[in-house]
Amino acid sequence: MGSVSKKAANDLLWYPPQHWCKAFFDTVCKNYSCENNFTESCNKWILEARAKPIIKMLEDIRIKVMKRLKKLEEEGKKWTEEYSPYSMDLYHDFRMIAQGCQVVANGDLGYEVAEGIDRHVVNLATTKCTCRT
Repeated sequence: MGSVSKKAANDLLWYPPQHWCKAFFDTVCKNYSCENNFTESCNKWILEARAKPIIKMLEDIRIKVMKRLKKLEEEGKKWTEEYSPYSMDLYHDFRMIAQGCQVVANGDLGYEVAEGIDRHVVNLATTKCTCRT
């Protein structure tokens, strides 16, 4: 990087490497969304239909989607709270994790959150956090 811009390299070195160097990044999952296997999951879900001619394949997929939507609608009617049971489970898990966090305001729209040896800065104006979640 120094060959491209000495000032940029010097400015970057001013920050601790834990904040910008991939070798120091935390490997703990903070987001349960996993998009990289979406295609494989979809292909497995429509496996039987894929071997059929295009019109029949699309018709089978359409019916499968309609059945899935109906099933999800019926499950949604059984909810006892305003949010899904899965969302509530995640909420309760994150509440337990938050018990070990210390939050300190660092300005009008920002906070510093400490969890063990990790410290992250949250900016509410930009909805960004140094933990990248």
